[in-house]
Amino acid sequence: MKTEGLACLVDSLAALPGSEGLFNPYAPQGGPGAAIRRENLLHYLVDMEKRRPHMLLLFEAPGYRGCALSGIPVTSERIMLKGIDKWGLFGTGYRATSDHPQGVAEMTATILWNVLDEHVAHSPLIWNTVPLHPHRPGQAQSNRSPRKHEEKLGLPFIEMLVELFEFEIIGAVGRVAQRALNGMGYQAVPLRHPSQGGKEEFIQGLLEIASS
Repeated sequence: MKTEGLACLVDSLAALPGSEGLFNPYAPQGGPGAAIRRENLLHYLVDMEKRRPHMLLLFEAPGYRGCALSGIPVTSERIMLKGIDKWGLFGTGYRATSDHPQGVAEMTATILWNVLDEHVAHSPLIWNTVPLHPHRPGQAQSNRSPRKHEEKLGLPFIEMLVELFEFEIIGAVGRVAQRALNGMGYQAVPLRHPSQGGKEEFIQGLLEIASS
């Protein structure tokens, strides 16, 4: 069953070694919220498997205000708790790990899900090239670009997802995702990252591949 494969994927993620500048939000030593984040991620993957998504959108890495708290790639606690009414996604059954009453928000997650909600008929599966949170040493509440050797940590998980979901389209959002997918031999469509002024280009590229 695919659910068993998805559970194995989450367990394998939890077993990845972190470092001084690389936080594993799923590992038992990652704090009391790690078990909740594993549950959130598995819930999301199982929900998406039922929807049979034809598209994968691959981003860079978790941010400290987004996936590092929620456990779900490019998804903040606020979005996760509120839910996406259009698809009946998230909401009930998902839990926050922060003490914010409405969940912590993140800019990139807000931009992404607003764009998807407004412009895309069916939700793609969202994933990160690097599944762990890269941060500056000693500054857990910071983000940094992943290093080349850190990018390699995520390659087996991308392969697992492609095998489990059999995507028709793969979108590479940003250079890290593009480099990883090209190196793995996948035919991926390059997309501009929606943050830092790239929102309109991202929408245009997303609409092109969503309608193909």
